[in-house]
Amino acid sequence: MTLATLTELEPIQTSILELHRSATTVQAYENGLVHGTLQTERYARAVFEGAKALYPVSSEDIEAALRARLARRELVDGSREFEIILTEQALTAPVTERDVIREQLAHLLECENWPGMRLGVIPASTVLIQPYPFTILNSVRVELDHYNGPSTVTDPAAAARFRNVFEHLRGLAVYGDTARALITSLLPA
Repeated sequence: MTLATLTELEPIQTSILELHRSATTVQAYENGLVHGTLQTERYARAVFEGAKALYPVSSEDIEAALRARLARRELVDGSREFEIILTEQALTAPVTERDVIREQLAHLLECENWPGMRLGVIPASTVLIQPYPFTILNSVRVELDHYNGPSTVTDPAAAARFRNVFEHLRGLAVYGDTARALITSLLPA
């Protein structure tokens, strides 16, 4: 991945959209931000605008990347299974203004009711040693995102290790009413 590719957000977001479109199962763990599939437009825009502090990004690229990211939400229609585990720290990360975070958290409460969506939250009080976010597609492909750009893991043994980590994280997360109560408690005043 070259720096020129890295500074183009739209091709990365379109690639992720296509990967999710071709998947029947998407399992994701995110510890720094709300996962892209669950982001509101204002939250996603703040994330992409924040990229300007790291490397040059054009306004046109941000708009195109935003369209691709928001299109992922249309894939949560019951035709594929999504399980997304977020940490409480990801939900409270100060990536934008409080009103945008409030809107994002309220949106998460709605996302839990989307067909085919299972949303888990790992409480901040949980001892957690998993510093890297990842997404598993169809149990055989793992997508990682780093500052040097996205990378893919397809080695069966490595993919199995990520599935095992996801199972462990699943055991630490809360779901359903407990997750809703936790998210609700985080809503800024």
